[in-house]
Amino acid sequence: MFIHDIIKLTYINIGYLPNYPYYLISDKEMFDAFIQEDGSGFFADYYPCPAPEFTEAYTKLKTYIKEQIDAFLDEKITKLPKWIYSYMLMRPITYESDELDIYYLYQLTGVQSTTSLAEFTPKLAQACYETSIDWLRRQPSRYKDRPPTMFGETHVTKSLRLLQANALVD
Repeated sequence: MFIHDIIKLTYINIGYLPNYPYYLISDKEMFDAFIQEDGSGFFADYYPCPAPEFTEAYTKLKTYIKEQIDAFLDEKITKLPKWIYSYMLMRPITYESDELDIYYLYQLTGVQSTTSLAEFTPKLAQACYETSIDWLRRQPSRYKDRPPTMFGETHVTKSLRLLQANALVD
């Protein structure tokens, strides 16, 4: 798959995979670089748990992603959800995101920054988590198992933009 090639190239460039041609790296190696059994890997480094109060929700999110990847590798499912690929491609807003993206998330959530720096704080994570819960509650039943996120995923920013525009109706 083309997206797998892009992820492999990205992980080679940032050091999570060996510097081999991407076509010599298996999908299993790519997924292992992303999330490992022991909790290390790209996911743990790029998306650390924001605060102790999120430990349970963070573990559920990480476990769900791992289960989906395992099901894909075992050919129990034919494709991964797009939102998992977004994590693999560094798209959700988190600690390592660009400052302007973090500022934008502050603006959307209405959370006040405690410093003049753009930093992903537990308060911002809480606002993202609450938005995610609300958004997922409104989705069709096929999304019922998908855990909410405490990061600035696409559905979180989309929901916040719609709320700002007063476009969501209960």
